[in-house]
Amino acid sequence: MDLLSMLLSSMTSNSSVEALSKKSGGSSKGIKMMLLLAVPLIIKYLTKNAKASQSGATSLLGALQQHTSTQAVSNQIANADTADGAAILGHIFGNDYSNVVSSLASQSGLTQTQASSVLQNIAPALMSSLSAATTSATTQSQSSGFNLSDGLDLSDIAALMGGGQKPQQTSATSLLSSLMGGSSQQTQQSSGLTGMLGSLLGGGQQQQQSTSSSLLGSLLGGGSSANDNALNGMDLLSTLLSVGK
Repeated sequence: MDLLSMLLSSMTSNSSVEALSKKSGGSSKGIKMMLLLAVPLIIKYLTKNAKASQSGATSLLGALQQHTSTQAVSNQIANADTADGAAILGHIFGNDYSNVVSSLASQSGLTQTQASSVLQNIAPALMSSLSAATTSATTQSQSSGFNLSDGLDLSDIAALMGGGQKPQQTSATSLLSSLMGGSSQQTQQSSGLTGMLGSLLGGGQQQQQSTSSSLLGSLLGGGSSANDNALNGMDLLSTLLSVGK
């Protein structure tokens, strides 16, 4: 299970979605839809920022070291400091933030206020999860020949992000399939994260051919292996592990 799949498993768990629904006022279905778009988008922006310069990677690593909560993700969301979340998002998205919120709201059926609330409440928990993943990856790299090219499968991180229980081995594609009410032929033919996102953003449905869909599609990029690595978090971990070397 790669980093993105683990993050999605914890963020879209029933307890996490319930906490987000209570705090934002959004529907569970809309929140799940938004998370499936927002989490990989955050990963891609973090990767872009970290790879832009050595100082960018160092700055991100420093921010991660300030977020080290070991509570269950749902509890972190319930107790999230939204001011901290807003500051995190400002650093991640910069001038794109308002467009990202508008696009995610349009695609998920949430209001912009609800979409912004969801993002602000998940941001600190995401940083803590990424911090734990980076720490464990560093430890394993030093002690057991950890190799990112083989993918990431860290049972201790999976347990942490699931609140003491390992999240089910659920791919992003099957999460989307479940959310959309079963498997369609298109979803079944989608392979990996890129196929899932293409299905959601394009979907072959006329009502989804909107400006927001085009914007998110452009931000998330195409289906090259390099893009897949950026989305699933491998490029991000590789960059963070290289800091100081």
